[in-house]
Amino acid sequence: MRVVVAHENLDFDALGSMVLAGRLFPGSILALIGGLEGPLKEIAPLLEDRLDLVPAADVPVAKVTEVILVDNARPERIGPFKGLVGRVPFLVYDHHPRAPGDVPAVGGRVAPVGATVSLLVPLIRERGLVLTPLEATLAYAGIWEDTGGFSFPSTTPQDLEAAHFLAQQGAEIPRVREWVRPQLGEEAREVLKSLIRTAKVVERQGFRLLLARAQEEGYVPALAPLAHTLLDLHEAQGVLLVLRLSREVLLIARSRERLDVGRWLSQVGGGGHPRAAFARVRGVRNAVKRLLESLPQYLEPEPTLGEVMTSPVETLRPTTVREALRVLEDRGYGAMPVVEPLERGGLRVLGLARRRDLRKAERLGLAEHPVEGFLARALVLPPKTPLSQVEPHLKAGGGRVLVGERLGEGIRLLGIFTRTDLYRKRPSLEKPLGERILEALPEGARRVVLALREAFPQGIYLVGGAVRDALLDRSGPDIDLVLEPGVRVGEVARFLVERFGGSFGLHYAFGTARVHISFGLTVDLAESREEVYPYPGALPQVRPAPIAKDLERRDYAVNAMALSLATLELLDPYGGLEDLRNRLLRPLHPLSFVEDPSRIVRGARLAARLAFRFSEEALKALPPALLPEVLEGASRSRLRDELLLTLEEDAFLEALSLLEELGAFGPLYGLKLPPKEPFLRLRWGPLEEVSGRVRVEARLLLLLYFQENPWERALALGLPKRLQEALALLLKGSWEEADKEALGKEPLRGVFLALFPEKEGWLTEKRRVLMGRDLLQLGLKPGPRVGEILRQVAEARARGEVRTFEEELALARRLIGDGSFPVPQ
Repeated sequence: MRVVVAHENLDFDALGSMVLAGRLFPGSILALIGGLEGPLKEIAPLLEDRLDLVPAADVPVAKVTEVILVDNARPERIGPFKGLVGRVPFLVYDHHPRAPGDVPAVGGRVAPVGATVSLLVPLIRERGLVLTPLEATLAYAGIWEDTGGFSFPSTTPQDLEAAHFLAQQGAEIPRVREWVRPQLGEEAREVLKSLIRTAKVVERQGFRLLLARAQEEGYVPALAPLAHTLLDLHEAQGVLLVLRLSREVLLIARSRERLDVGRWLSQVGGGGHPRAAFARVRGVRNAVKRLLESLPQYLEPEPTLGEVMTSPVETLRPTTVREALRVLEDRGYGAMPVVEPLERGGLRVLGLARRRDLRKAERLGLAEHPVEGFLARALVLPPKTPLSQVEPHLKAGGGRVLVGERLGEGIRLLGIFTRTDLYRKRPSLEKPLGERILEALPEGARRVVLALREAFPQGIYLVGGAVRDALLDRSGPDIDLVLEPGVRVGEVARFLVERFGGSFGLHYAFGTARVHISFGLTVDLAESREEVYPYPGALPQVRPAPIAKDLERRDYAVNAMALSLATLELLDPYGGLEDLRNRLLRPLHPLSFVEDPSRIVRGARLAARLAFRFSEEALKALPPALLPEVLEGASRSRLRDELLLTLEEDAFLEALSLLEELGAFGPLYGLKLPPKEPFLRLRWGPLEEVSGRVRVEARLLLLLYFQENPWERALALGLPKRLQEALALLLKGSWEEADKEALGKEPLRGVFLALFPEKEGWLTEKRRVLMGRDLLQLGLKPGPRVGEILRQVAEARARGEVRTFEEELALARRLIGDGSFPVPQ
């Protein structure tokens, strides 16, 4: 059983993220922990019949096998599911910064965007899912609330892109505004008055912090918006609210720039974003004193003019108005300083020649006059001037200031700064690629990698899908590590189990190991090797080799990248980064598919999952690999395994369709593309304990059912006897035999459900449907009449004419009593 959870007191971002996660992971239970926050309390009852939220107390925690955690990574905020941390896999989607003690996630994504919804929307788009207007509206409300209507400093382009997609999906934006608009009650207004009366500005290193206090008995909702209200009323860069509410004291902090309030409040037990944070404290006086004293060490250094100016600055020598105007227009400048050199070095700044002033002089017939008579005042500031002190000078200097240093009696000009530069985003200091990959890993995988970096100084590489997915801001529940000669697989496997708990299995003959970490992460270890294919399609012969040779044997360039754990250097010998940017699957060499045709299936699976496409080189390499003489020697086990892996995917139908489009489905498997509709109906309810294996086998049987020669295809795929028996029952329609309890949760039950609606009560719906024994109880004798009546009732059910067992029974009585099927006397 899979559950989706967020945190206590849901807000719009948490609820919207849960709804989207429910679409991405069909069959999940949306578990409600605690209550709802603010306006959601009033809105939720109106949506109760359309939001399937299950109280956490009603979820059988012992049956949960996977947790999707959204808008939160803290175990202490997930109620009864905290006990599952370290025991079942967690996937975390969160926009809060990482912190010690976070859930050791095996998948998901944690990134600094305005709202968690914005991390899930790209996955919705990739899957091609269509949202209902309600789902889109709730998700849009999450972004709107957490970004303050796209005005908070934490807002990113990804939030705007997500909102655009949700609007296209039918989000009702006026309704969002109605839902999210802060409604200040009488108590909150009284608190705001107190905050305004007590507000004072504390300045540290050029940072203006507004400190305000208030006291109120009882619970007062919607306090966080008061922080933004106060920031709007005062010229401050941050605010700290100290709110005494009955027995507790709340600290609410907001910052526009420079101060990471999440880290700042963490020293008193709080946390949050760099721009928004919250804490509960007891010793309020000591806490506030500690925060104010430590403020400077949490401030980013204030930029200076010397760091943000445009340099070098171009200048004019004294000349005519006409010539100065020509130079300004040629350069595309609005103004340039006019200077003259001094004998002892340096320059004398005469003023600023502005294009608008010179044009006016030209219109008045003064084009040949000296430009010195039409110059504006030029202000020169030293390069160490803090940026916060520049704006008043810009107003006095006509929107520009020069940056320079004294040089004797003159000035050495260093640069120029304009009003436009105030609003120009400073280039971020981008971290090295290796560090970015490490940070993009799920928390559990990151802990494993950091532990290995510390224990093994060299020779271990993160490879393949883990690197690819980290660069795509995605992740999965497993990672692949390659060990160069000198690092032993068994030693690494034992270290991981001793450090994190779990189990491992060694395969000495292949130089590999699989480690199952206690919190759900799977780590595949392999000695670096090269492969030699003795003939097309054959299983490769392997021998130890350096990491460069190991990357040569990969299938696509995007999978042939490796991150050295020792140096965090990214090895990308085949241009995988560029292919990632272009979303291309490009084989490493022209004979890649001929050597191993199963790579075609792997590519179709990746293309469907990641919304990639085959490169021109890949399309040209396909026909030779599909020749009968090549496929005759291909490994059937590899092809079968790749098909089963494809059937595990949520986008398996898209992958099969791509194989068909490429002309590969038939040559590789002798299969034709089945109709989609039965597969779409193959669903299990969220409380069904159906394993991934059962789902795959059900899809496989359904795929074979629609083939012209299913038995031949089943034998070619090497189906085990158990599945051969299930296929035989399916093809014969032996319902009574198939209904035996011994079949348990075999995939046959799901296939029956998809193909034959009269069996729908077996899985998703628990209501009873009409069966043969019911007709016998009505007095009908065994025989063909039983099957005919069941067929007519099933057709009526499919048309929606009967909806309950009682209605089906009444229809059966009418069919028996209409003369066609008389009841024996």
